[in-house]
Amino acid sequence: MKPYRRKFNLIAAKPDVNMSVITPDRWYESIQEINFEPETDTHCEEIPCRIRFSGYGSRFYYRRGIAQHFRNIQPDIIHLEEEAWSLNALQTVRLKRKYCPNSKFIFRTSLSIPSKQRFGPLPVWIEKQVYRETDIAFPLSENAGKILKQKGYIGTQIPFPNGVDISLFQKQDMNQLKTSLGLADSFVIGYIGRLIQMKGVDTLIEAAATLNFPYKLLIVGQGEDKTKLLELAETHQIADKIVWIDVVPPEEVPDYLNCMDTLVLPSRTTPEWVEFFGRVLIEGMACEVPVIGSDSGEIPQVISDAGLVFPEGEAADLAEKISKIASDPTLRHTLKKRGLERVQNFTWETIAQRTYEVYQELLAE
Repeated sequence: MKPYRRKFNLIAAKPDVNMSVITPDRWYESIQEINFEPETDTHCEEIPCRIRFSGYGSRFYYRRGIAQHFRNIQPDIIHLEEEAWSLNALQTVRLKRKYCPNSKFIFRTSLSIPSKQRFGPLPVWIEKQVYRETDIAFPLSENAGKILKQKGYIGTQIPFPNGVDISLFQKQDMNQLKTSLGLADSFVIGYIGRLIQMKGVDTLIEAAATLNFPYKLLIVGQGEDKTKLLELAETHQIADKIVWIDVVPPEEVPDYLNCMDTLVLPSRTTPEWVEFFGRVLIEGMACEVPVIGSDSGEIPQVISDAGLVFPEGEAADLAEKISKIASDPTLRHTLKKRGLERVQNFTWETIAQRTYEVYQELLAE
């Protein structure tokens, strides 16, 4: 997806870097198929390849033809942006051993809970193979790094968060879109993401139902719980206050963020899932939208003092936080300012520079 490819393009722009990026030619996510579209001004050699099991991060792997790229490129560094237990990780380390055994190896992980495997001993065995080849691991957060150690990785690790493309995600005038959606004269509370139980959108609807000022709720996304959420809105008699938008292309997400007066990420922890980052929060900050998040997983660390945090599942507390932002222009201004300052830690420019420096240190060893 174009908004999330900028990191490697920025690294590849360095004068001493020659980078090839192997990527799926298509990917199925959030009930939409995303086809790879080459960039016109990229500094990378982009190599889209066919895969099996599109949409399954742990199961997908590349079909025939990928081996030639390992053999021909002979990279100094192989940087894998997939989990260590995935079939793609196993495929990558096997090709590394066969065609470029002297290449340095990095993998990235978004671990959020210790017990991730549900497919028997195979993922654990794959992890061990990957760990043996790894020079540096890039966990998404310090907590992910702790879990990585619990799972047996004892090598070097450097936390790297998700990033935001500030050339796309920035404040812009979307009055025309707001008017077309019927949002022009209301305080707009927004949510962007999957409509599934762990995302806590029911908490947001329950909170909105108790608000006593004019508002609209803009919900952008699709998922298996949409019917239940529609019914919940009817039950609380606020169906007419909600504007539902199905999944939009990633490059259109900034348009909808800029229609919002506050963005809410009300995620709810389950035994098998916790919010491991919450990228939409930093995208909202980049668009100068005050953010509110639950205390699930990494959300409080991502928000820090640049937004408000409520206990997950607590609709009354969420309603209080929304009301506070809606009624206090000074608070809105403060959160916008803090958000812009905080997002500088998450720009692709910042992350690309840090990654490049790690590459240099790794090759100097």
